[in-house]
Amino acid sequence: MQTKENVFEAKAQKILKYLKSPARYDEKFLPRPFFLEFTGSPSAGKTTTITELDKFFRRQGFRVLRPQEGAEVIRHIERTTPLYNIRTGLYALELLVDISAGHTYDLVIFDRCIFDVYCWMIYWAEKGKLSRQEKETIQLFFLSKFWVDKIDAAYFMICDPKVAMERELRIALSQKLGETTNPKTVRTLVVRYKSAYKILSPKNQQLQLINTTRLTETEMVETIATNILDILEQKSKNPA
Repeated sequence: MQTKENVFEAKAQKILKYLKSPARYDEKFLPRPFFLEFTGSPSAGKTTTITELDKFFRRQGFRVLRPQEGAEVIRHIERTTPLYNIRTGLYALELLVDISAGHTYDLVIFDRCIFDVYCWMIYWAEKGKLSRQEKETIQLFFLSKFWVDKIDAAYFMICDPKVAMERELRIALSQKLGETTNPKTVRTLVVRYKSAYKILSPKNQQLQLINTTRLTETEMVETIATNILDILEQKSKNPA
């Protein structure tokens, strides 16, 4: 005799069978979104590049998400501590993991994500605010295989400190410099991004180092757009 519980379960399984179709759950049938990450030293052209890519892909018919940068969301933690960059990294990581499990968007463009945290931990360790073990533990977490391979292309954008400051102050309402937007810190960060690229790029082929010092805005955007289109075209032909 069929119990009330069995009736409920039978109906639930019929509904689940309908929902669990390849179109909803099989990544090979309906691929996850592509993910891009941009990070780098201040005033190297990240925001300009992201804005133009967002505009281009949307006008081509892509469903594009451009999440708020962690710095725009996490404002209750001082930027004078590594906790700040850990928290902004967790914000981006949560979005990366959650969005990769769905199909609402075709392309997601991160203004700083998991590779960004790796670089900042080098910076904080050198300032004496992290031990070597703490630095490596945090870096290994953010570069876990569970999510690092979801980033299809990542760009470390750097620029000469003098040129960066000229760009930073070109239309600024105040000439006052910030904690990370000053020549000394920019110079330090450029070295860190170069170092991180040298360490990470052999195992993380999606990484690119772009020096924008001698590039016009048009050249910068076109160079990166060309690279992205080539990468995504290749991935669409040969999905993992």
